[in-house]
Amino acid sequence: MRMTLRNHCTSIQRILLREEHCPAERTVAEHLCRTLTPSARILVGADAPGDHRGTFRIFLRPASATAQQENLTVRVEQTGNVVMSASHPALLYAGVTLLEEEWGDRTLDEFRAGVIVHPSFRWLRNLSDFLVGSLRHARGFDREDYLRQLARSGFTHVTVNGLGTQRAFESGPPGDRYSWFYDYSPDLDQFVQSNLLHGYYPPDYLQANLLFLKETVRLALKYGLTPGLHINSPRSMPEEFWVTHGYLRGARVDHPRESFRPRYTLAMAHPVVQEHYRQLVGEIMNEVPEIGFIHLWTNDSGSGFEFVSTLYAGRNGGPYLIREWKSEEEIAKAAARNVLTYYRLLRDESAAVNPDFRLVCDLGPFMAERKHIVPELGGGIDAGEFAYFETNAAPGEVDALRRAGAETHVKIDVTDNNVLGVPFPFLVHERLTGLAGTGCRYVLAGATPLSLAPYDINAEVVRGVQLSPGTPLQQILTDAAIRWVDRSHVDTLVDIWTLSDRAVRSFPAGVPMSTFGFPWFRLWVRPFVPDIDAIPEEERRYYEDFLLATFNNPARVDLNNDMMWNFLTVDQAGQKKTTIDSSVLPALDDALAMIARALTEDRPQERTREVLSDLRDRLRASRCFSATMRNSLAWTESVHGYLNADTSTERLAFHDLCRSMVDSETANARDLLLLWKESSVIFMPVSPQGETLHIYGENFGALLERKISIMERHRNDEPRVDPDYMWRTP
Repeated sequence: MRMTLRNHCTSIQRILLREEHCPAERTVAEHLCRTLTPSARILVGADAPGDHRGTFRIFLRPASATAQQENLTVRVEQTGNVVMSASHPALLYAGVTLLEEEWGDRTLDEFRAGVIVHPSFRWLRNLSDFLVGSLRHARGFDREDYLRQLARSGFTHVTVNGLGTQRAFESGPPGDRYSWFYDYSPDLDQFVQSNLLHGYYPPDYLQANLLFLKETVRLALKYGLTPGLHINSPRSMPEEFWVTHGYLRGARVDHPRESFRPRYTLAMAHPVVQEHYRQLVGEIMNEVPEIGFIHLWTNDSGSGFEFVSTLYAGRNGGPYLIREWKSEEEIAKAAARNVLTYYRLLRDESAAVNPDFRLVCDLGPFMAERKHIVPELGGGIDAGEFAYFETNAAPGEVDALRRAGAETHVKIDVTDNNVLGVPFPFLVHERLTGLAGTGCRYVLAGATPLSLAPYDINAEVVRGVQLSPGTPLQQILTDAAIRWVDRSHVDTLVDIWTLSDRAVRSFPAGVPMSTFGFPWFRLWVRPFVPDIDAIPEEERRYYEDFLLATFNNPARVDLNNDMMWNFLTVDQAGQKKTTIDSSVLPALDDALAMIARALTEDRPQERTREVLSDLRDRLRASRCFSATMRNSLAWTESVHGYLNADTSTERLAFHDLCRSMVDSETANARDLLLLWKESSVIFMPVSPQGETLHIYGENFGALLERKISIMERHRNDEPRVDPDYMWRTP
């Protein structure tokens, strides 16, 4: 009789762990007992002899610092004992899910010599707003389920330092928007104290954040993931701090167009400041020694180094780094030395606790300083390519990075946080296999939580590429479809994914406010009318209170402007709008029509109906999103076209186009409102604790109703934008 691995596992009597086993080994053993080995009991070390028949042995092999690939091995010995080992603990959990879901029907003979998995990427790291930003409070999000999901998909590392409080401690003057950004990627001083900063943050605030971090780290380790921090650092200090420590003031790092109050970092060259950071690193590593890496996100959201060329307010800093009247090159060298000093401080203090620690540093903002920084990296300090380093690197910089022994961590988009669970599996596969083909082994990717999008095919593609390199995409898609729907609908489901993929890849590049900044500008709930300024301010407050724009930012009245610069020309906006009309929306309409036919004509089984209904509502939301972005482009084309027109005939044509835009967005908002009211699918992140700059709240439907009402009343207004808006006062 053909003996399968699944059948054989039912005879396993004991699961053997090492005496010094890691949390993931215990998790895998418990998972086996619940699934494949129901008769087994878990024994540790000397409690059970390793040669006893009916044993399933799990162990973590020592990692090799020089190995270019991690690996997982499953072997069935001649005695019938099963051995599963891995070089990274997360691969143990990935391995047990492979046993349960994919390998169970394979014969024992296939495992005699050992089945070895070489993942495509040595580091597959997740950076998600669900773990380090505002989306951690999203309705339906399950933190442990998310970490379990990452390990199943073959992720090895995860960034975990979200705040344990509702929002960051900092605030600003009324109308200031900058403080919202402190909610994301908090620095070390939001969890622990140093002598210098003692008393500036309430102890209950720090304790809540530290306990939340510790619990997330515990859950990450439970599934074998290496936890790390994604921090904006150096970080600006509380305003009260400068009253007594003004002499330590470093660079101004806030963005003047978003801030009413300047924010400053510490003077990083000062010995007292360096000791402050040593204490912070030492304290957090003492509290959470399992932290394996820090990703330093440079020069954004309250972070920045003194005198670097890309500080929002221009080169500036404290009195300790460089004298006045120096050349650009001398300033760049001094700024680079200061950056490297901080890098090395973080690495050295962390590595003293965890020898495997790595620091990942974004180099994109250092336009003038990179040539001095890159050759000095390596030795545990890597470069984080955050969608700009490789493309902006000067000749020879990438080679210099490799010569220094530093890895490049490359970010890739495989998810969309604006509409959750939108399928684009072909594009995800192309991006991942393309990276693997270049020899890239350190990858940063997102993951949509399955607790919010349970049938996410993009996640299955990530898992397939990572854990089964070389598996044809069609097989990955078909296998997932077979698990989710009845056989008669497998091809239909794959065809729907194909149409959705076509829509996503057809969406034009460079559409303003369409990516991570989409919630900031409240496009789903703000009215698209010919003259936004004609709406009384009291009626606009419902969305302007959460809009990323100060009172004098023209972004409040111009969808094509953000303070002092425009995004697109009239022709560019029209071309991108036409692309959405001709390629994006038709593909989504075809996909929705295919789902409608399958639900009404084919009479699918219950599980198939659930999957198709879930996908239908996500694609309905995706269509609403695409239509909103289309209409934002149409707003620019029509309003600015009207303002730039030379003749009355041209103005009339653009005015008609503007009314059509209002009608289109009004109908689109009604579609979105209907979806919001009738669907139970979580198609977008929603906070039950109230909206913020980064996320909508449970009042989303009421806001859509306001938008529709205002657009109906202002449809026929004359197009207008105040050219002097930025000079307004409160």
